[in-house]
Amino acid sequence: MLHKNNTPDIRALLRDEPGRTSEMVCSTSHWRLDASRTPLKLADWRTLFDDSCNDGLRRAVAELFSGAIVNPSENQPALHMALRAGQPGGIAAAADAAIIEDSRQRLLDLSGRLYRGETPVKTILHAGIGGSDLGPRLVADALDPGDGAVRVEWLATLDSRRISRLLDRLDPETTALVAASKSFSTSETLSQAAVIRDWLGAEGVQRTWAATANVDRALAFGVPEENILAFPGWTGGRFSLWSSVGLSAAARIGPDRWQRMLAGAEQADKLLTGDLTASPACALARVLDWLVRSGGFDTLGVVSYDPALRLLAEYLQQLVMESLGKSVDLSGAPISAHTSPLVFGGAGTDLQHSLFQALHQGTTRHPMLLLGSVKCGEGPDAWSRDQLSHLLGQASALVQGKPAEDRSRALPGNNPVVLMLARAVEPESVGELLANFEHAVYLLGVIWGVNVFDQWGVEEGKRLAAEFGSVLDGRGQCPDSSLDQTVDWIRRRDV
Repeated sequence: MLHKNNTPDIRALLRDEPGRTSEMVCSTSHWRLDASRTPLKLADWRTLFDDSCNDGLRRAVAELFSGAIVNPSENQPALHMALRAGQPGGIAAAADAAIIEDSRQRLLDLSGRLYRGETPVKTILHAGIGGSDLGPRLVADALDPGDGAVRVEWLATLDSRRISRLLDRLDPETTALVAASKSFSTSETLSQAAVIRDWLGAEGVQRTWAATANVDRALAFGVPEENILAFPGWTGGRFSLWSSVGLSAAARIGPDRWQRMLAGAEQADKLLTGDLTASPACALARVLDWLVRSGGFDTLGVVSYDPALRLLAEYLQQLVMESLGKSVDLSGAPISAHTSPLVFGGAGTDLQHSLFQALHQGTTRHPMLLLGSVKCGEGPDAWSRDQLSHLLGQASALVQGKPAEDRSRALPGNNPVVLMLARAVEPESVGELLANFEHAVYLLGVIWGVNVFDQWGVEEGKRLAAEFGSVLDGRGQCPDSSLDQTVDWIRRRDV
């Protein structure tokens, strides 16, 4: 394995393999992915896309879409693709397809009324965390047309200061609650939802909706049955954007844009199942596999030069790291090689004034995924050109570096860069992008032999949090004796 700071010279590859800038590219009607600025040799790239190298991936894709058990530790399929399919019955079983179609139609009807101002609601308080927050919030931010009748406040972490200040300035008669939780047992979500429920009062129950796979718990919480938008239990949290979890986002961007986004995602699904090697998901998986396993890199920067996608890195932190952060394979055997990279990032020009110094002159190389669009938003054309100029400038500097007699001014370069450019950030391109990242993660799981659909590390942390909560309330015994003194310190000061 090559060490991450001793990678092949990308500059030499660009010089000696002129065909790489045209061959190491994967394009769709919305996106252009360019992997030529990575240490992958052109001959290796060609080999990776030979039919003989992808038979196993094709079989795995067929299993995914057929409803096979691809999450063995929970004995579940993973059919989130049905949530965005025009005909969910083509993927999911009839009973689940009926649930999907009912929930989708209700989402479209309700989000349309909210978006057009046909209800008294002016503000939606969306209580959800993890997959019940990151995906919908990204979509709402990326595709917000600015013409909807409602605004959305996203409430994920327990922040008493923020929620109290929000409620102080809002009118309960024009405020709605959307509680999004697959299990409807997530403590952060239910704690905030309960505060909002009580603040809304008895009249507010008709402006309270739940997006969940656990209808009984939502009913017990007090959500009217007609206000519960259910989705099937095989929907993984980080793959739930396409379900009723997206209600608040759909209300913000409007049902037409929401449906266009679903259609873009469905196109990514069709490309994967029709011509896998032409899919950006396959290219992403192959490049990340090389960077992590052959290159020895354990980080991935995701930086957007279209501000509409500034939340993408945060979304991918969960999708990539919760899915691929595993240390045993599907048979339970320990994995000695790298799995998930640590994902970081944000908005491009912001980060150029913070962490990019370390990228250019630090002692460690970090692969970078730089995204942009030809047309950024609704502002002056010059701003779009500025964003693209910065993207291209950083893509060049990170790879080419800069020699200098004064060594403090020299940039070593040779930092891997993957470029992803869109014609524009619009509903179809956003749907396609997110679906392709989902599929890339699944393909990486197949290549590495890990289950990308469970997250037992997360579950254990939740279990221990509940135990420590009891201890801090004066009940039970500390589950970790090494923290006894810390617990005592907290108790003495919690007066």
